[in-house]
Amino acid sequence: MRTAPKIGIFVGTLVAVVAVAVGVKMSASLPKAAESPPADERKQPEAPVPASEPTPPRPPVADASVPPTLHPAPKKASTAKPKLLDESELMERLRKAQDTDDYVLSYDLARDGLLRFADSPDAPEMAAMVVKSLARQGKVSEARAEAEEMVNKYAGTRWAREVEQHTGAHPHVNQVPPK
Repeated sequence: MRTAPKIGIFVGTLVAVVAVAVGVKMSASLPKAAESPPADERKQPEAPVPASEPTPPRPPVADASVPPTLHPAPKKASTAKPKLLDESELMERLRKAQDTDDYVLSYDLARDGLLRFADSPDAPEMAAMVVKSLARQGKVSEARAEAEEMVNKYAGTRWAREVEQHTGAHPHVNQVPPK
């Protein structure tokens, strides 16, 4: 007998065996129809309930395949406006926040200080605190962008030199610094 017919018979037999196995598996996984009980064991239909009291609606059933989501409670809006700190109070709280490793508060205070006291002698320190706070929060890309801006705006200050040393951001010497 030649090899080609042997292979054909083997493949045909293999396909038939696989088809039978798949059919058995499929029939085993299908739910079996419930056998109906004999006529004498069948339940008689129950009498309808009077419609005098409406049944309360059922609460929705949660889908077990969808994980529950937690929604934080909405914050109540404060009616009182927070007191704006003057520059010395702001700087004191900013330095304390940096010392206690509260970098989110430090960032917020430094940003607020830069917006309100842009021309202050403490502005370079506030800008340096913005860079430090971002870096310590792990926001390296944002810290680097702030550092580039800071060292150009406050070039020559001790705070700009410190930021240069830690970030590698250097001022662009061929540009005229902003006034």
